[in-house]
Amino acid sequence: MPQEKVLEQKNSDGGSSGVGQGAWDFALTGAGDTFGMDGLAWGVGYGEAKAGSQNGDDEHTTVFANYSFGPATIGAQRSKIDKGVLTASDETTEAWGIAFNVNDDLSISYGEREVEFNKTAAANVTEEGEGIAVAYTMGSIKIAGNMNEVNNNDGTANAKDEMTEIALSFAF
Repeated sequence: MPQEKVLEQKNSDGGSSGVGQGAWDFALTGAGDTFGMDGLAWGVGYGEAKAGSQNGDDEHTTVFANYSFGPATIGAQRSKIDKGVLTASDETTEAWGIAFNVNDDLSISYGEREVEFNKTAAANVTEEGEGIAVAYTMGSIKIAGNMNEVNNNDGTANAKDEMTEIALSFAF
């Protein structure tokens, strides 16, 4: 009699994966008032993801901090993905942003991000992105817009991507 093969799947909460895939992660977050710094928020995280039964685990790490003072918030984050496969590109990301509430109705924000793709068989490539966003709310109506631009998109030299979006929403 032929034997039936049972494939095991392991998924994170709320996630899904294919056969032989799985992931786990954890994060620690806190507020600065513990240290006497009102307005500070921070966090660190670590996780592992298995890309398939023949590959090693990818390791993900991140650390971030945000500081809010008056109508402004600034933040920075550094993340790293160490691929479990020798032929894959490791990634290191550094990002920062600032948001400012001009008044109760108008806000503006700006951010930048760099992703270093550490390639094993080619020269490293740094993806550079920046974006700006504006939102205005008047009663139950909100109009928002953003413009984003990326150079060396997804670690491909000279690949450029731009996006502009304007949204109008109504609350009833």
